[in-house]
Amino acid sequence: MKIPRPFLPVELQTEGLGHVVRVVGREIRFGENSLPESITVSGTELLAAPIRLVGTEDGEPIVWETDYATNECEPFIQHRADDAVTLCGCLRSFRFVADTCITVEYDGMISIDLKLATRGMTVPERYGLQPWQDRQYRLDRLWLEIPLKRELASHYSVYPGSGYQTPDGGTVPDSSISHSGRIPAPGMLMPFKGLCWYGNEDMGLGFFAENERNWQPADSDRVLELIPDGDVMLLRVHLLDSHPAAWKDDPTQGLRLYEPVSFRFGLQPTPVKPFPEKPYLHRGLHLDCFIKVEGNYRDFLDAENRFDRLVEKGVTTLILHEKWNRSQNSFDISETSLEMLSYIVRQCHKRGIRVLPYFGYEIASMDPEWHDHGRRITARETDADGILRTRGGWYRFPAQRAYVLCYNTDWRDRFIACVEKLMDECHIDGVYLDGTMIPWYCENVEHGCGWYDDAGKLRGSYPILAVRETFRRLYDVVDSRGGMINVHLGSPNFTALGFAHLCWYGEAMQTDYVQGGLSRMPLDHFRAAYTGRNMGVPAEFIAYENRPIWTFENALAMASIHGILPRPNDIEWPLDLMAEVWKTVDAFPTERAAWLPYWKNAVKTSDERVLVSYYRYEALDGSVQCLAFCSNTSAEPLSGVTIDFPEPCTRVTDRTHAPVTAGFTFDFEPYSCRILYLS
Repeated sequence: MKIPRPFLPVELQTEGLGHVVRVVGREIRFGENSLPESITVSGTELLAAPIRLVGTEDGEPIVWETDYATNECEPFIQHRADDAVTLCGCLRSFRFVADTCITVEYDGMISIDLKLATRGMTVPERYGLQPWQDRQYRLDRLWLEIPLKRELASHYSVYPGSGYQTPDGGTVPDSSISHSGRIPAPGMLMPFKGLCWYGNEDMGLGFFAENERNWQPADSDRVLELIPDGDVMLLRVHLLDSHPAAWKDDPTQGLRLYEPVSFRFGLQPTPVKPFPEKPYLHRGLHLDCFIKVEGNYRDFLDAENRFDRLVEKGVTTLILHEKWNRSQNSFDISETSLEMLSYIVRQCHKRGIRVLPYFGYEIASMDPEWHDHGRRITARETDADGILRTRGGWYRFPAQRAYVLCYNTDWRDRFIACVEKLMDECHIDGVYLDGTMIPWYCENVEHGCGWYDDAGKLRGSYPILAVRETFRRLYDVVDSRGGMINVHLGSPNFTALGFAHLCWYGEAMQTDYVQGGLSRMPLDHFRAAYTGRNMGVPAEFIAYENRPIWTFENALAMASIHGILPRPNDIEWPLDLMAEVWKTVDAFPTERAAWLPYWKNAVKTSDERVLVSYYRYEALDGSVQCLAFCSNTSAEPLSGVTIDFPEPCTRVTDRTHAPVTAGFTFDFEPYSCRILYLS
């Protein structure tokens, strides 16, 4: 298999009874218990101790045997290839065995199959040549514990988002920003999540599971525990808090009656790939997102020389929103849509502008395939009344209803084939994907997401691996043709992010801001999920205006101090503003500069509500230049704020190139930003 850039073939080395797997920027060491005992990112260790399985059997703590050489239990290599390696191993206690099958892929994803079975008789024991002690095969508890270094586990991001509890009895309510933020000092107690990530602004470790099949937590609100203990931040996963429900028979007869109980989950150390030296990948205009265009995009762009206006304002990428495709997210493109898209691409390419058309997460009632396949391929969920319904139902134009498509179906084949055709025949430069990377919860048994628990209740899954496979294959198509995959997410899906080039975040919080519902910037929310650096994929910020309550300038202030920029969504005002910002950023050698965000630099301000992040470039002659973003993080106007940089400056200008003469003392409007050039 060809390994796409910037990844490299997986390296595997055997050391004693363990194995070391190396992928780009990361190293995973598997010990004698077959689980990871060390995970490093760029040489930094994430684990405070080896990952372990702990529990209780028949009232006694489980003790896994360690004499693996004698008992022939050491892990072994099952499969080795450039794209992945698979290791198998086992653990054995007095009553049970835990067999593991672990696959590490070239982007660092670690998939773990854990099978729990009763310990059986050996051949000598079976024939009475060695003594056999009768056992009661009762398993009281089984937990997976991942000890993280506390200094590196300051923030979290989860999907789906929800409120949660803290071990001291506190409660954090569900909100637009509760899915990501700073880990509370007492720790966290959370219900089951498909995706969980814990780390800091530079790196972290993701844990994922598609469903709770065979899990038995005693408390549905305490499935995942994050427990601070000295230098350790312990992630405890409650696989079983009681004897497995599938083992219904007499525990004394378990040797004969109990079949294996299986679990599947996984890990992903981040960043998933090296973060690019120049994080501002393009100067993109997102046409018709929130600010709606009347009529079709071709007529709009033809009018008033708007194609030329894109060039004038420095746009390098035009992103077309959903309306280009008459049938929402259809993979069978209509003649009308195909002709319009081809025309826009030709006009943009003449001017050196790339074009990314929209695809998403839906299938609409207007789609020619709806009658035959709509029910089979959509995501379905039981509502509050106990009725299984198709998820979604947005009303789109032209008049149609659009429902959530599940990519755990053969429809992903059509999607990938459609993108490949558009790149080869219409010469698009990639795709903008709205929600496609989200593993939407689905209970549809017709394509395998739905399943029934031991009580006969219909349950669902987050199709994480299907979404990942969709993006892996799509990345092969798009990246090999020099294109870009730009994804819109609520929180990072670290299992698939390696197969994207750029992310767009922040929509969930927009309602709070456009309605004036938040009085401070959610700084830890940004630091956890929206900087891009701890995931390895650059990001942009969504900005929906509601003047005067919330403006694009406010969004610029919030984004810029976190190393990202907002993307304009109107060909007039926001584009005018961002054209000037792009010029300022492009004039500075960011790709050769050190990024010093406000949580790492020594800049001092006379008001703690003003934060400063900057790029620092040192030339060969020793001279220093800085590009600084200074933001008021509050909804209050501030006057006379003094900014003190850690090194002397002889010349300072703002982004309009006007000299700064007030001695680094500024007034700030609410949520406002000043961009300064220092030398």
